[in-house]
Amino acid sequence: MRFEQVFTYAWQYGGAAGRAPGTSVLSVAREPAEEGTPGRWLLLAGLPDVTELLPFDDAAQVRAFARAVLGLASAPAADEHEFLLGEEGPEEERFATLRVGRDRTEGKRAFVAYRSYVAVPGRPEWTSLGLEVVCRDVEVDRARAEARALLAVLDAAG
Repeated sequence: MRFEQVFTYAWQYGGAAGRAPGTSVLSVAREPAEEGTPGRWLLLAGLPDVTELLPFDDAAQVRAFARAVLGLASAPAADEHEFLLGEEGPEEERFATLRVGRDRTEGKRAFVAYRSYVAVPGRPEWTSLGLEVVCRDVEVDRARAEARALLAVLDAAG
């Protein structure tokens, strides 16, 4: 698998119970079409020691994500957009929520949040929390610049 990262928002992760500090990232990547497989858009979510890739439904969903990031106005106002991503495999289903917005508290800080789950079919069926990657204080101008670059690539791709 090869892909090109088009939108990348990274920040310092201070570490939590048992995890080393380092860089966390949410990135949108384009995987080109190859023999017999169509191209697709992927979300890469990562902490310093683990990453996940999940596909967007289509370019329209990627465009909606970019527009949500652009909508993070410089002036704080409560706002939130949620995107559902997922893929089914033969033995499990992986899915995630990707949220972009401003919190509803007095500070109205901009945030991005990714939370994934794994569902295993069968009896009993069970679902488990996967990876959680959250930036609670997004630098709006930097994120919006990445969103503009992502929209330019989407426009060029058609």
